[in-house]
Amino acid sequence: MKRCVIHGAGRVVSENAPSPVPQAGQVKLNFAFGGVCGSDLHYFQHGRVGDSVLRSPMVLGHEFSATVAMLGEGVEGLAPGDKVAVNPALPCQRCDYCERGLSNLCTDVSFMGSAARFPHCDGGFSSELVVEARQCIKLPADADLRHVAMAEPYAVALHAAKMAGDLRGATVLVTGAGVIGQMCATAARSAGAERIFMSDISPQALARAKKLGADDIFDETLADLVEKPVCDVVFEASGAAPALNLAISAIKPRGVLVQVGFLPPKSPVALAKLLTREISLVGTYRFIDEFEEAVRQIVSEEVDLRPMISADLSLEQPEEVFTRALDKTETLKVMVHF
Repeated sequence: MKRCVIHGAGRVVSENAPSPVPQAGQVKLNFAFGGVCGSDLHYFQHGRVGDSVLRSPMVLGHEFSATVAMLGEGVEGLAPGDKVAVNPALPCQRCDYCERGLSNLCTDVSFMGSAARFPHCDGGFSSELVVEARQCIKLPADADLRHVAMAEPYAVALHAAKMAGDLRGATVLVTGAGVIGQMCATAARSAGAERIFMSDISPQALARAKKLGADDIFDETLADLVEKPVCDVVFEASGAAPALNLAISAIKPRGVLVQVGFLPPKSPVALAKLLTREISLVGTYRFIDEFEEAVRQIVSEEVDLRPMISADLSLEQPEEVFTRALDKTETLKVMVHF
């Protein structure tokens, strides 16, 4: 089998490996489609994502769909040939947060394609792989596996939208028009938001945002919105401190700011208006049951995320994949296959 392995910053290769065998409670899968995530790009560029530092080679990827190849002992409800969506998170189901239904905050979670633990948790970018059966969601026979591979980032956006509260009739600003920003806009619209604004430092990203359905677009100054705040909710998806500072200025009193993007350590943030306008600042992290909801919306075609796909490339040429994915002027989501 083939797998896409990161060895360190700038060193990602396609390698051969023995075919895996599922154990009890596990499922062997054939990879279908996957999306290159920002965290994959951070590992490629820097050899780390925040405090998660590569200490050994690791298979990348946590956004993907597959078909069932073989069942381990005791697995029920699945059969070879079934199409599945794969949840990359494997919470412990024992800690206090899991017992409270907050599995995204699990203190002992395994997450595919992450160097947060050691040994690292291999990701899904393998032509064949084994996962726990409980990670798989069986799909209809006619499901579009390329589209379903977008479920994981959309689940992140759905959780962010849930953290914002009631969005019906709201005016929403999304700062950062990348994939997660675009998906936050889609999730907000799905939750009933009336107007969606988007801002970015890139004219190309803003042009894409307008094409994908934003009601209005703004450059990084947010000049009109800062002068006259009209936003009920802001999703800060850029992970840039200047964007967060301006986002605070663009929110009406008693509005909600949901921090989606990861801010660099020691980011300078001006919080005065957070106090004087009684703005709620909310963090959001991964997803809980929103993964299942993301799959449901995609399969039922309540949302169509396919226009966000900019390229379809083979993982057998990983340098081409990551070079293309890093070109944010022309690329939104790179979809991969073997």
